[in-house]
Amino acid sequence: MSNAHNNEPATSRMLICELDSFVRETVKDYPFPDPSGKWLDCRVFLHGLPDGQDTDTYPFVIVRWLEGEIESREDARTVLTDTVILALGVHSPRSQAEAGLLLAELLDCLRRAFWKKRILARRFELVEPLRCQIVEQQRQQHRFHLASIETVWNYVWPAKALEEAGQSQLLSGRMTVDSYAAPEVIEAWAQSQERGTI
Repeated sequence: MSNAHNNEPATSRMLICELDSFVRETVKDYPFPDPSGKWLDCRVFLHGLPDGQDTDTYPFVIVRWLEGEIESREDARTVLTDTVILALGVHSPRSQAEAGLLLAELLDCLRRAFWKKRILARRFELVEPLRCQIVEQQRQQHRFHLASIETVWNYVWPAKALEEAGQSQLLSGRMTVDSYAAPEVIEAWAQSQERGTI
């Protein structure tokens, strides 16, 4: 999916889609038991479990956007921060103890993958710390265990002034740099404009 967005500004939608792909790739060929005792790859859902839930729903990971912030910096950059929650669910047909251990294993699998990756789609930077917690359940007798991983991501929109300048230059045919390029590329372009070298 990353290549399809090379010339587009980073967005919350893009982040969620990239995370969905990344989680699917991470848990592929990493089976866990379902309620019937069969070992299956984790199912990955966007935003919530399907309406028709059954025993095949477990094990699962839900990718869900939680909140975001936009901040203008003094250097005219717009920095965005999005929080995306991963909700994990596992089941053990044997015991609560085994379900708890399987949940810890799934948590470790995903945390390790995020920690190695840190930069997603060359746009989204993972913010430390990576928080995880067990979701408290009132009834545990079904041997279902739930946990969450809270991921926070920073990314940058193009400088407002440069983007506006870019729009007018696009109309005159003089724009030669992608207005959604990396900040260092935009900065080099702006400096060369001041020197008249472009």
